[in-house]
Amino acid sequence: MADKFVLSVVWGETQNVTPKDGAPATVKRLHAVVANLAAQAKKRGLGGQLQVRPAPRVDTELSATFETMRTTVDEVESGVHVGNSLPARAALVEIPQASTARLDFAFPRTLSWIFGTDVRSGGDFFVGDASNKRLYRLFESNEPPTEDQLPFVSQVTGSGLSAPVPPNPYKKLAWVVGIFAAVIFFIGAAVSISTGHSVREAKNLLMATNPALQYRLFESVRLTCEEDANAFPSAKHPTVCDNLLANEKASDVAPRTKKLLWDPSKVDAVLKGFNECHEGNNPRECDVIRRGAAALERKTSSANNVLGVARAASVDTKQTEISTSSTSILSSFLMLAVGIAGLIIALGLGTKQRVAGVWIDVRNRVSLARAQVTLWTVVALSGYAALALFNIGFTGVGSGWEASVFPTIPTSVAAALGIATASPMISALILPTKDPAQKQVNFVADPDPRKRGIPFLGAQSDGLSLNDTPQMASITDMFMGEEIANANTVDVSRLQNVLITVLLVLGYFAVMLQVTGDISALSLYGTNGPRFLSLPDLGASFTSLLFVSHATYLVAKAHDARAPNSAEPASE
Repeated sequence: MADKFVLSVVWGETQNVTPKDGAPATVKRLHAVVANLAAQAKKRGLGGQLQVRPAPRVDTELSATFETMRTTVDEVESGVHVGNSLPARAALVEIPQASTARLDFAFPRTLSWIFGTDVRSGGDFFVGDASNKRLYRLFESNEPPTEDQLPFVSQVTGSGLSAPVPPNPYKKLAWVVGIFAAVIFFIGAAVSISTGHSVREAKNLLMATNPALQYRLFESVRLTCEEDANAFPSAKHPTVCDNLLANEKASDVAPRTKKLLWDPSKVDAVLKGFNECHEGNNPRECDVIRRGAAALERKTSSANNVLGVARAASVDTKQTEISTSSTSILSSFLMLAVGIAGLIIALGLGTKQRVAGVWIDVRNRVSLARAQVTLWTVVALSGYAALALFNIGFTGVGSGWEASVFPTIPTSVAAALGIATASPMISALILPTKDPAQKQVNFVADPDPRKRGIPFLGAQSDGLSLNDTPQMASITDMFMGEEIANANTVDVSRLQNVLITVLLVLGYFAVMLQVTGDISALSLYGTNGPRFLSLPDLGASFTSLLFVSHATYLVAKAHDARAPNSAEPASE
């Protein structure tokens, strides 16, 4: 007696197909081929990919066709089928009148074998009525498919063919955003290096022994003194300005060279002041000397270096008080952060067609753990890059400081990155326990509890909540439960975790803004090695708050939620 499953497959795959030549032998061949390959697919566990249809009622016109088909299936299963040997694989493919496979669409890879030299035709068939009749051909081959491939493929029913993937409308936009982000990132990196290099060169100018450089430095400092004198005419000026200016004006000009004539008795005092400022001493006049050196360095680098434009824009030597100045790499830090964030957005658009696509997990829900990892990556990595690249420019390649130009990562920051990274890993171990039958998310195929995890707390879960498409993902997913029983309920532990994460990330971002936006000139001129030896350390309280937040979230996640009407009440 014919296998019921094989019968339902043959009927489902061939019910609407009629032979082009009208010969009963042609349709019998089709039934025999499908029956043989359906039995093979069933043995391999692939039967679920084939089209099935129940038998028609005995009092219908189709019942006679079904009985003829049943006879053929019985012959195949009993091994008494008469005719050419049955193939190891077959495909029912649409063809035009030219009798070749249609290639005016994206041809599936699973059908590429039909162009082989050993492929033969098993007959042509029509599908549809007279107004919409389409022609198909049965391609047969004796070359067996791999164990994971369906032996019978049909363009009539779609069996063995993956659903067509619609084109991503954001693909080009994703490339544009990604390229723009990369450009911004590299500009930010260049700005940070250039800023450090500018400060180093300005510092070295104070120790210059070349008379030409000394003259230019004298002139630059003199111009700075004149600007200060014009801005504050009644203020007491630094000693260096008194030495360079006579009655708040420049010295006399030599008739032949048109260069300023400095008072020889005061030149040595000015040079001594330059040397003292190079060593990091902070007498009152060092501020104007450093600003003059920075102005000269900007002019030199802008004229002679391809990074001069970036350098001129990035070196922000600003007078915050009458005797202090600072340098900023804030623009570099922000550009690096925008570059990393732009790359994350580009990946999200390219993969999930969403700006926050990187946050969407395999269940098409916005993942809190993914959001935390990306936020910490943007803030911590961009800050680390800005400080490290500044150190590289400030110390110079070949200066002997290469091994220590990269700042160390304090325990609090390492804990933030480690906890944010470990949290999704632990979450991945917990999630399979919510879906014991592995029907919704196939995290691990092996049913062995030792390999797929066991329930941590509470009773067996009702299953995981999931969306059909990434477009259904919402930011609110970060606040809601992950199981079917609590998918529409705000999870207090997740709400707490989100708020604490936002607080800590914004707090650390504000700290990095302060660190990169106000670098003391005194600390730069008094440093002979890298300026930044470590990222800002936020202390044990920061780490403790982050740890407690994630621990609470993971423990709550491990507890299996149950619907109120579940057969087994949840454990208390």
